[in-house]
Amino acid sequence: MMTAYQPEKRRHHRIIFKEPKKIAALVSLLDQEQENEAVASSILNMSAGGIQISVERSALDNVWRGREILLHCVSGLPELLELADVPMQVVWVMDNEYLDHILIGAAFAALSEEQERILRAFVDNCLNNTQRC
Repeated sequence: MMTAYQPEKRRHHRIIFKEPKKIAALVSLLDQEQENEAVASSILNMSAGGIQISVERSALDNVWRGREILLHCVSGLPELLELADVPMQVVWVMDNEYLDHILIGAAFAALSEEQERILRAFVDNCLNNTQRC
């Protein structure tokens, strides 16, 4: 039995980072926003609307849908150095008690016009293969 093609229901196209290209971010809960309290995470994919990250379970407690977190910085992508100190809202959390990491999907809550322009240009360049992503 064949199923009809159903387009993705996302608002923004995602860039999925392959394993050899390690992209990292420092994040913290918004009420613990001191950079020395930030934890390292791996960015698994990104769009103009948000990111999906993987974080060690023990590093980031009390994360739930609707919680605000702060993206301190992104490393591994020099094009996105301006993507710093961005508040995000957790959209979903995937937490399997048998795994060491949790997955978090977060939407950018407040990007400056310049940050939005840089992020859109990065995503467009990746989608058009004019940049290695």
